[in-house]
Amino acid sequence: MRQRSAPAKEAKKKPVKNQAEKRSAAEDEAAPAQTVTAAAPTPARPTSASTPSSANSRNDTGGEEKIRILIVDDNTDTRENVGRLLYFEKDMEVIGQAVNGRQGIDMSIQLKPHIVLMDINMPDIDGITATREMAVVAPFSQVIIMSVQAEQHYMRQAMAAGARDFQPKPFTADELVNCIRRVYQIGLPVYRQLEAVEQSKGQVTAQTHDEITQSEGAPVIAVYSPKGGIGTSTIAANLAVALQQEQGDVVLMDADLQFGDILVHLNTKATRTISDLIQNGELDAELVPEIALAHNSGLKLLLAPPTPELADSITPPMVVEIVKVLKKHFKIVVIDTTSQLTDKTLVVLDNADYILVVNTPELPAIKSTKLFLELADQLEIASNRLGVVINRSNLPGGVSPDKIEKALKLPQTYRIPYDPKMHLAINKGVAITQQEPTAPSAQAVTFIAQDLWQKLGKPAPVAEMA
Repeated sequence: MRQRSAPAKEAKKKPVKNQAEKRSAAEDEAAPAQTVTAAAPTPARPTSASTPSSANSRNDTGGEEKIRILIVDDNTDTRENVGRLLYFEKDMEVIGQAVNGRQGIDMSIQLKPHIVLMDINMPDIDGITATREMAVVAPFSQVIIMSVQAEQHYMRQAMAAGARDFQPKPFTADELVNCIRRVYQIGLPVYRQLEAVEQSKGQVTAQTHDEITQSEGAPVIAVYSPKGGIGTSTIAANLAVALQQEQGDVVLMDADLQFGDILVHLNTKATRTISDLIQNGELDAELVPEIALAHNSGLKLLLAPPTPELADSITPPMVVEIVKVLKKHFKIVVIDTTSQLTDKTLVVLDNADYILVVNTPELPAIKSTKLFLELADQLEIASNRLGVVINRSNLPGGVSPDKIEKALKLPQTYRIPYDPKMHLAINKGVAITQQEPTAPSAQAVTFIAQDLWQKLGKPAPVAEMA
């Protein structure tokens, strides 16, 4: 049995403040017992774990998506009181109630609520521990800690565990509602990513992964991260150079069509880009080998358009056709991608033989990676086509790589250590694998290149080589 101080217990039993007087007269007439008391019955509203959750639930007025909320608290009165406070909010819906941290984690995985209202002191698993685990296994849900213990160190622990906000008890209806709406807005990019994937799946070209990968030609390695700014392009550039040094005849395609910066990473002037393949709105695929630029490492580069607006002229079917041509003319194809799951990014991932998902030992990156791996299952991307690269794996204060590997549950994980030499190389526009191959980061990337070739290497037909 958990122990609490007497004041904490007493505060725990206090009903949450309500501002019913701020409700409209119509609501007051419809619900005269709006003032919360422990004995008042909860209005009929789905709150059990068996209640189905839908990402397409809409409110009754504006047609917008409702904010789906899970309440996790071992105190029955608190759960009931919070349910009452939210009952008349037309853009919100309480979809479940959990009595402890373990049940809260399980229900978050099952129901995928937008918001989890989490108590701190609970039996089995406390709220801080549950929040930390939820950040990895249920990254879709944003956690708001609610507790009578409002000391600064509790707030710091909650934020460090991955909570989005901290709501001290007792709170008013307006305080809680405003907090939920604020955190919901913060989580919108994560929520929308799921919807974007489902919409894009129907729009992606009918040419499937099997049609590409079962044809003769080079293996395709896509480098992707759902989180921007963590070194995806750096790893793609260095991996391509390492493969060039190991095997030769490698092409690196920059599929971040709007803001690709491979040319910066490899200090190359964009005299020719992928947009030069488009003539009068049509793709001239035969020009692909000529458009690819030679790099001083021996690598060939197919660069992104020079301006963002030119990216619109390149359609998903064109991307598929370009990949097919690259497979015919080169020994290995490496593709750098954008973090946004657009239809163009999806066709790259769909037609790759192997996808390296770049991650860092920080909770936001881990959460995004976990979410993408869940989406990958929906996209029918087999786990044996996925590998995670933990970039800056020994970052001071970062999450242990062992814990990350355990949480992601993938058959293959690579580590690239934090290396100041790599950052210096980036600012010079050179690949560390070319400039200083004995550097720790360069050795780690070279190992990845060697291991991937062992997995994917196959001779391409001589007649089709460039």
